[in-house]
Amino acid sequence: MEERKIQQLIERFLNGETTNAEEQALYDYFDREDIAESLKQYQEMFHWYANGMPAISRHKRTYVPVILAIAASLLLLVGVGLGYWHYQQQQEEYAIYEGSYIIRDGKKITDIRQILPELKAAERKVSEMMNPQNTNQEIPTI
Repeated sequence: MEERKIQQLIERFLNGETTNAEEQALYDYFDREDIAESLKQYQEMFHWYANGMPAISRHKRTYVPVILAIAASLLLLVGVGLGYWHYQQQQEEYAIYEGSYIIRDGKKITDIRQILPELKAAERKVSEMMNPQNTNQEIPTI
């Protein structure tokens, strides 16, 4: 059949106006190898009709996206939890030093984030002075 006649049959088919014989002619045409390039877009559709319109198989659901979504959610939850825990620890530490200040270059500095390293260094020095560790001293044996 010529391409123009096939195109007319396709239009009649899509409008529901074809006879059984005309539909069979379309099925036979699209079952061939030498289909006009402009009509190849209809080939899969006519194969489906010719094969009795089988149910379109659904791909098996894969659980990989679900597992990845759960893993991402757990990771996010752990990250938020750790971030909150770190924030709470920091707030507790800041509360310990509330009201502390240092004087640097004649200026009083009360910002805990600026003075905390110096306060901790002072604490270490005091701790070392109160608890001297003699690493050179031998441990007596009994």
